[in-house]
Amino acid sequence: MAFVKACLVVILVAVTHALMTPQAAPGAVAAKEDASTMTSDQCVNYLKQWRPNEDKVSEQFFRDNADYALKARSFSYGEQVSKDMFLKYVLPYSHFDEARDDWRAQMFQTLHPFVKDKKTLQEAAEALFPVWSNAFGKQLEFKADMTPQIMAPITETLKNGFASCTGMSIFLADCMRSVGIPARVVGTNAWNRESKGNHNWVEVWMGDHWNFVDAVPTGNLVAWNQTWFKEQAAKQVSSPIENAILSPLWGPEANTVYNLSWRIPSQFVPAIDVTASYAGKPLPEATFVFIPASFIVILLAVATLGGAGFIYKKNKEKYGWERMA
Repeated sequence: MAFVKACLVVILVAVTHALMTPQAAPGAVAAKEDASTMTSDQCVNYLKQWRPNEDKVSEQFFRDNADYALKARSFSYGEQVSKDMFLKYVLPYSHFDEARDDWRAQMFQTLHPFVKDKKTLQEAAEALFPVWSNAFGKQLEFKADMTPQIMAPITETLKNGFASCTGMSIFLADCMRSVGIPARVVGTNAWNRESKGNHNWVEVWMGDHWNFVDAVPTGNLVAWNQTWFKEQAAKQVSSPIENAILSPLWGPEANTVYNLSWRIPSQFVPAIDVTASYAGKPLPEATFVFIPASFIVILLAVATLGGAGFIYKKNKEKYGWERMA
């Protein structure tokens, strides 16, 4: 019996170790892959494969966009951007159906002096906030009801000097992407309330999590995750989809669509649902919940050996094993 107990304990320890070893979430291996070896050809191929629609941009447009995106990886904080994050949230040149401006060169040349010495993504992103709305020759202003007439960052928003939430969010996200900071536009087609209303804003990648901010061109320092819509965003739900918080996405992980509500008939772009992160229930990134392994070993050992003892006792009574001792 002592030998059996010893074997059970060894088995339980081995099983527990296997169970408690963190298992990478789907795509985690790819997410950790370094983007420093990416080539211009690979970037162009990715753009062609995952752009939402045929947008009739030239081969040179693809090439310039890819080359400037790769150039933005030269900053120190580029080490915090995995290949996966680079492909999804730095390389793409559009978010919705805005006109395809060649914005990268102008934004990179204008903004790189503000971030070139920064060591982390957060430092670089925060360095842009006092300047993103006034570094291009004029102070941008928010003006309501300008979607879809003013969305393209250079030929519309910068040319006119104003845009509403969608145009401003596109402009800010593109500023971030131009210097290698992963950023995305997020929003909802309808607030989950009687009066409805809609809104778009920006999320910026900090290296291990997203921070959100309203794209308001004030020239002030940033206050992450503190916005007028924070409480309302926590009330959003994924169903019906009009109440979901979605983000357009180029790539195989898109699992829903963002309705471009400003178009009649409706048009859509691939997207992901990020509603849960605003409800305080972020989606899990791993497939286990940590509990001290020693506790699990003891618990399983007690349960298993207790069960073995019970079976032994019942069989002893049934077959007279006590007379064999």
